[in-house]
Amino acid sequence: MEQIKKNLGFGCMRLPMDGGEVDTEEFSRMVDVFLENGFNYFDTAHGYLEGKSETALKTCLTSRYSRDCYILTNKLTNFFFKKKEDIRPLFESQLKACGVDYFEFCVFHGIT
Repeated sequence: MEQIKKNLGFGCMRLPMDGGEVDTEEFSRMVDVFLENGFNYFDTAHGYLEGKSETALKTCLTSRYSRDCYILTNKLTNFFFKKKEDIRPLFESQLKACGVDYFEFCVFHGIT
């Protein structure tokens, strides 16, 4: 696995918006500048921007850069599943939404 470069991650909880949608042109520029400056760690969650953070990452990062250029973290939060059998389908939908086959890290939130 590629190491995290530098000590700063790009959190995708708040992204540039155009109305109710992510401004993908501006977000793409932000991704480009972040990577060009030697950073490579991105963080998202299914709940960020009601799922739009994940799909914006697919549009602006994962479909534009090779998989070895970035590290991607996502989160599993108990708000999005009722029972343990719901976890895998949620996780697989997150992979698909982000356009990747794996996440380097998965953070569990509110798991009881």
